[in-house]
Amino acid sequence: MAALSAVPDLDAMLAARTLWHAGRHAAPRADGEPTGHAALDALLPQGGWPRRALTELLLPADGVGELALLLPTLARLTTAGATVAVIAPPYLPYAPAWQAGGVALARLEIVEAAPRDALWAFEQCLR
Repeated sequence: MAALSAVPDLDAMLAARTLWHAGRHAAPRADGEPTGHAALDALLPQGGWPRRALTELLLPADGVGELALLLPTLARLTTAGATVAVIAPPYLPYAPAWQAGGVALARLEIVEAAPRDALWAFEQCLR
C-alpha cells in the first residue's frame, strides 16, 4: 500500500492548479503564454498556454488544423531567441510551412525518437 500513498490525489492536483481538466472552470490566472488567438486565450484558465507545463492536444485525426493553434506561439518564441524542441513528431515538420508561419527554423530542434524513448528525450530537453 505504500506505493498507492505516493500517488498524488487528483482533487488535490486540481485544487493546486498543477492539473487542469478541460470543461472545468478554474479561477482565471493570467500568467499563461499567449496563444496568438484571443478567443482561445479567453477560454484557457491561465489566459494562454500554461507555462512550464506539458500541453497535449488530443484530436480526432491528424491534419485538422492543429498546427494553426501552435504556430503563433512557436513563431514568437523562436524569433525571440528561444529554442523549441519538437519530440517524436508523428510526421516530419514541413519546414517551408513553419517558416511561412514565422518560425525561426534555426531555433527549432526536431528530435526523432522511438515511442519508448520519447519521454526520456523530453526529459533531456528540459535539463
